[in-house]
Amino acid sequence: MEYKEDGHYIKKVLDGETNAYAFLVNKYKSMVFSLALRMLRNREDAEEVAQDAFVKAYQSLSQFRGGARFSTWLYRIVYTTAISKMRRSSKEVYSINDAEVEEKESAEISDVYYQLKESERKKFLDIVLEKLDPDENFLVTLYYYKEKELDEIAQITGLTKNNAKVKIFRARQKMMNMLKNYLKEELIELL
Repeated sequence: MEYKEDGHYIKKVLDGETNAYAFLVNKYKSMVFSLALRMLRNREDAEEVAQDAFVKAYQSLSQFRGGARFSTWLYRIVYTTAISKMRRSSKEVYSINDAEVEEKESAEISDVYYQLKESERKKFLDIVLEKLDPDENFLVTLYYYKEKELDEIAQITGLTKNNAKVKIFRARQKMMNMLKNYLKEELIELL
C-alpha cells in the first residue's frame, strides 16, 4: 500500500473519516515509542506515553496548523507527555558525577575506543546514553540518531535553538567523560 503525505490523512480524519488516523499511527508508532522509551527508560511507561500521545494528537488534530511538519508536532506531544509522566512518578533520576581524566590517560583511552569493533563501540555508547538524564538522552537522540536540525529540536522541546545547542553540547561532554571512565576500566581489566 502506498502512503500519501501526512496532510492527506489529516484532512480525511478532520472530514470525519476517522479510520485514516490509523495510517498516521502506523507510520509514526515506532518513532513515538522509541522516543518515549529513551526518556522514561521503562517499557510499560513508554507504551502508556505513546498511546496517550497518539490520543492527544488525535483529539487536538484540528489544532494542527501545518506550520511545522506533523512529525515535529507529534514529537512535541510525546515530549510533553513523557515529561508529565516523569513528574507524576516518584522515580528518582540519578545523576552521574563526571570524573576528571588526565590527558595521558585520555589519549590511551581514545586509542582503546578506536581499537574496539564497531559493535563494541555501539555497546559503550548505548550504556552511557542510558546514564544521561532523560532530557539529555532525548536531545542527543533527536540530534544524532534521528538527525533533527536544531530549529526542529527547539520546536519540539520548547527550548531556544541556542539553549538546545548548549544542552546537546553538555550532554555530549558528559557522555565523553562517562565513556572515558568505562574505557579506563576496560583498559585496566585488560592490563
